[in-house]
Amino acid sequence: MLLIAITAVFAYSLVIARCIWFAANGNRFRQDDRTEVMFIVTASTLYVLAHLALWLMEPWKLASNSPASSLIVAHTIFCGGYFFRRIGALVDGRDRRQVQRRVRRAHG
Repeated sequence: MLLIAITAVFAYSLVIARCIWFAANGNRFRQDDRTEVMFIVTASTLYVLAHLALWLMEPWKLASNSPASSLIVAHTIFCGGYFFRRIGALVDGRDRRQVQRRVRRAHG
């Protein structure tokens, strides 16, 4: 269970890093995209803080391997994977729209 929790924190660290990259390049994105990424980075930060608090305050819950704690940690990993992919989709969508606009201008 501890390894799964470490995996969750690592996954959210990747999500937060990707959000920071997105924010650094934020001028190229729409306001809606930036709002969604801020929601994702806030949720990811809360998940990481919750895991760290659990390690510090109730470490036996990470070692117990109970079905409930396994489901909660698995849920956070699942959400982390979705968040990571969603930010990538926002970046890919923006790049695709820019290429389509350039093609229309060149042919229009």
